[in-house]
Amino acid sequence: MTDELDLLRGANPVPADSGRWRDRPLDAEGERRLRQLVAGARRRRTVRRVAVGVAMATAGAVVALALTVSGPASSPAVAAPVALRPHASSADVSLAEIARRARAAAADEPGRTVRGSHVQDWSLGLESGKDAVTVPQETLTRWNADGSGSLLVVATDPRHPGRPVIDDGVPPRTVHDGKVVRRESYPPGIDGANESFFEPPPARAAELRDYLAVWRPGAERDPDELLAAVREFLRVWTPGPREIANLTTLLSRDAGLRPAGRVTDRMGREGQAFVRTGDGARVMVVLDPDDGRVLDMEETGVRDDPEYRVKAGDVLSYTAWLS
Repeated sequence: MTDELDLLRGANPVPADSGRWRDRPLDAEGERRLRQLVAGARRRRTVRRVAVGVAMATAGAVVALALTVSGPASSPAVAAPVALRPHASSADVSLAEIARRARAAAADEPGRTVRGSHVQDWSLGLESGKDAVTVPQETLTRWNADGSGSLLVVATDPRHPGRPVIDDGVPPRTVHDGKVVRRESYPPGIDGANESFFEPPPARAAELRDYLAVWRPGAERDPDELLAAVREFLRVWTPGPREIANLTTLLSRDAGLRPAGRVTDRMGREGQAFVRTGDGARVMVVLDPDDGRVLDMEETGVRDDPEYRVKAGDVLSYTAWLS
């Protein structure tokens, strides 16, 4: 009980200076704080399980890929990727124009947002005094109408980047190179309840910002936290046209992004890049200029760090959304 009381005091949905409480309903700020409290409790119940699963998947990916791409006299063919290089051109499209296009597309066909995602990502493992990298991996999460679902994680071969290694069929299967490191099936009724962002996103962009802030506190006021929240949200949901429009509207207004030019991403797709430089890293967001879909997010270092053998411009992580 002490833990719950401490959490409630920390959430402070009814500050002392808000007047007499009685039975009046929560205002918007109080409701947001209580939602954060509930979401935080859910996270704490599942974080140990999730952390163990991710650690096992990452370790398994490294071992599996080492066996896949290295021979008895070779070292694992794992290397850090080169940063994406946007180039200004006459075909550049502004973020405001992309948001306008996305809203127009949503007005014609709002579509629906689907729980689940198909992503390929990579991150730099930092270890003092050592060159440490992780292998790229591809993750497909799907949820059905009855709440059942599946998870497939495949270690990809960095010698052959730029192509998916999971065929999103029924059932999903591996294609090309790659090594399955995790496969899970979930029974009916689960429906992603142990994930962050377990509730469907709201219908309006202004409400979406507060929704993201429930699971990523600070996203409603800090552009860096907002970008991190968008990345996490897109690992749980595949947005339809309406939510794409809301996301691009939010990014155009609140993310502090500046145009960087056209870029061809690691999957061979043409996109429009926008960047924000924060404390220690530069985040690049690559959007489809026609419909506003987020194609990629990439983090690069902005300064040398000899202890971790990181140089300015090195890729720290990237995520490419495949659906």
